[in-house]
Amino acid sequence: MKQFVLGLSLCLLSAAAAAQKFPSQPLTLVVPYAAGGSSDALARSLAQAVGKEAGVGVIVENRPGGSTVIGAQALLGKPADGHTLFMMAASFVINPYLIKSLPYDTRKDFQPVTQLASNPHVLVVSSKVPASDLKGFIDWAKAQQGKASFSSFGNGSSGHLGFELFKQRAGVDMLHVPYKGSAPATMAVLSGEVDATLGDVGVVAPHIAAGKVKALAVSGSQRSAALPGVPTFAEAGLAGFTSETWMGLLTRAGVEDDRVERLHRLFAQALQDAEVQKTLRQQGMEAKPSAPADFARFLQQQSDQYRVAVDKAGLKPD
Repeated sequence: MKQFVLGLSLCLLSAAAAAQKFPSQPLTLVVPYAAGGSSDALARSLAQAVGKEAGVGVIVENRPGGSTVIGAQALLGKPADGHTLFMMAASFVINPYLIKSLPYDTRKDFQPVTQLASNPHVLVVSSKVPASDLKGFIDWAKAQQGKASFSSFGNGSSGHLGFELFKQRAGVDMLHVPYKGSAPATMAVLSGEVDATLGDVGVVAPHIAAGKVKALAVSGSQRSAALPGVPTFAEAGLAGFTSETWMGLLTRAGVEDDRVERLHRLFAQALQDAEVQKTLRQQGMEAKPSAPADFARFLQQQSDQYRVAVDKAGLKPD
């Protein structure tokens, strides 16, 4: 009997040791965006911090294109052992409503690990727009009778659907002009090619500071530390409106729960690293780590919100 108990104890210790050894090989972090953007900057900063803590390398693999579909497929092409993760944003939960034949099931083929970070969108308008506050802009846009325009960083992006929600709440009709990324979407406002955009804080803040665009409202529950002089939408007269860029991590369905939890702990801890915090501040972001179950609920809430936005905007999948 003693030998049996001893053998069982050794097996349990061995299993515990094996669990602690994960990850046992380099991790791959698939980023579905081009190198050089805010997502890429955060990914590379996190890779350094996680690699240091886990004792393995973390490879950042940029797989842009297809509204993040190419990156998601790259994850699904890897073994379900937890050594590959996918950095995703709102487009992941929006795609099922705008892409007719996705090559995967967003609910069944993936497993939430953690939310990473978020930053509120800022409504900025061209210097050509004769409005200096939110009410003035809404009145001006209504008077344009559908001729005013707004840019976004991609069809079906959080910036696009966030503006659709704004149009619905404000009762305005404006033309959507999509661009490939936040930088060109912002440049379109700077040049006066379009009238407005909902931009990421880190992207638009320098242009606001330089007086090249006018910031009318920020969509967070409180003012942005990077833009303390810009009122929230609630302060500016449009309570209840929210729109943000957020990022999180998924892995493949079928990865063992203890490995998912280990990944969550590694990245949640990395978000507190000094260099990662510096990157977050530079991008106007705030760390938002969450347990896998909490992140799953957040994804469902976001999916429901964007489904309503898509339906009300009359957008059709293609």
